[in-house]
Amino acid sequence: MKRIFTVMLVAIAASFSATLFAGTPINQSELPKAAQTFLSKHFPGDNVRKAEKEQGRRGAEYEVDLASGAEVDFRDNGDWKEVKAAKGKVVPSAIIPSAITKFVAENFPGQEIVEISRKRGGYEVELSNGTELKLTEDAKPFTENRSGQRGNRPRR
Repeated sequence: MKRIFTVMLVAIAASFSATLFAGTPINQSELPKAAQTFLSKHFPGDNVRKAEKEQGRRGAEYEVDLASGAEVDFRDNGDWKEVKAAKGKVVPSAIIPSAITKFVAENFPGQEIVEISRKRGGYEVELSNGTELKLTEDAKPFTENRSGQRGNRPRR
């Protein structure tokens, strides 16, 4: 009996947290103006299939799914955070720093950028063959330091 009660309690808690942290559906017109401009400029004629607003750690974030299958995440000010191209398509070249485009063309011939996300200190890029790269804006390799550690010494 205790086991059944525990399982039910865990299931209720899981469904409650999923509901709590799920995004709120919004209309395209409720996106920040910069996000609307970005979509019309870089994905002309591609309709918004679904848009959600989520409360992130650093304010509101928006997740947009387009009819083509592309996905774009925006920060609260409307700047793009992550762009995933639709299957068989590539990320719009206008949003990729030119040094990164050149680096990929020289070092990964025949590969295209199918996903790009802005990270602190640079960009994370996924190529059409599945290769993932972490590069600064001038196409130099970078590593993220998420542990709060400073310097190169290991934490104790």
